[in-house]
Amino acid sequence: MVGSNESSGGGPRRLLVVCTANVCRSPVAQRLLARALEGVGTGDGRGWVVTSAGTGRYSAGMDPGTVSAAAAVGVDLADHTSRTIDRSILGTDGADLVVTMTREHLRDVVALDPGAWPRTFTLKELARRAISIDAPTSDESFEDWRRRLGQGRQASAMLRPDPADDVSDPYGRPARFHTEMVTEVSQAIDQLVAAGPWTPRPPMP
Repeated sequence: MVGSNESSGGGPRRLLVVCTANVCRSPVAQRLLARALEGVGTGDGRGWVVTSAGTGRYSAGMDPGTVSAAAAVGVDLADHTSRTIDRSILGTDGADLVVTMTREHLRDVVALDPGAWPRTFTLKELARRAISIDAPTSDESFEDWRRRLGQGRQASAMLRPDPADDVSDPYGRPARFHTEMVTEVSQAIDQLVAAGPWTPRPPMP
């Protein structure tokens, strides 16, 4: 069953970030989320592994504008290699949470596996919902928090693009568009992490 390992209990939780070509938005979000979640876990003490992928098959390399804008906030993308999402990646790397850069990417993910809908959100939607609900309690599981987060969601609301949910693609555009993207992604992640169910993990013995 795809995603069934989310409740297996032993290893780290898995978060997958998705954009189009996996050369601009999702690598930035991946590295920023990984940095923000380093050393923290959910209430059960499990940490996070954050990866990324793209919905399309492209041979494009990293955009220098994104590399430069990411470097300005301390994110090194020199070793990033793009890859295309498939059902296997979705089921393993996105077992606990899938974060997309636009509604279109969300639709692509759910088309790949309709069962991924409850754990798939756009980044901006996820941050918006996280700050709009009651703060997680110490005895609330990540799955319970995620279910609360998704209450009232309608798949039909995701059929059209909306700047409230979509992070624009800066690929091939002037430097300021890359800087704006990095800022937008960073702000959404800061909101999400501040409002989410993440707690410091105990030090290793």
